[in-house]
Amino acid sequence: MNRFLVPLLILLGSLLYSWFWNCVRKPHCSAQMAVETPAILAPIPVEKPMADTAAVEMTPEEELLFTPLDVYFETGKSSIIRNAELENWLETAKQYLAAHPDKKLSLVGNTDSDGSEVSNQLLSENRSEKVKSIISAEGFSAEQLLTSGKGETDPVVSNDTPEGKAKNRRVSIRLMK
Repeated sequence: MNRFLVPLLILLGSLLYSWFWNCVRKPHCSAQMAVETPAILAPIPVEKPMADTAAVEMTPEEELLFTPLDVYFETGKSSIIRNAELENWLETAKQYLAAHPDKKLSLVGNTDSDGSEVSNQLLSENRSEKVKSIISAEGFSAEQLLTSGKGETDPVVSNDTPEGKAKNRRVSIRLMK
């Protein structure tokens, strides 16, 4: 009989407590702890920019150069894979930088997830330096080339497949704003 009496008393106690909390105490709580809801403000109208302060139009060269170009590498190596897109981009960049000596190119090295983080960080920095030396030899000013490495921290795709790893072994080159 005690087996049934104890759970029954617990059930009745919890029902009584619940009833007290929700029915008896609630009016007292809501009067003391009333929360005011903030008034909804009307949106502030934003003025459109005047015609003379509109965004500067970019030239076709700038549009091409502000779009990052990825230079790819083989596993564990710092020799680049050349293609027609790379050659076209480099020629456009060379002409643009010659005309704008105050502009700079950013070369950011990346790796796949093979190897340790430390070795991948070093490899990404070496790859960006290698690309800098290659394009410096083709007539670019070394002062206009800024290098850095991100190791394996910034993959563009998953490193789960060989194709994904190949896309992550890269140096991204872009014109700095």
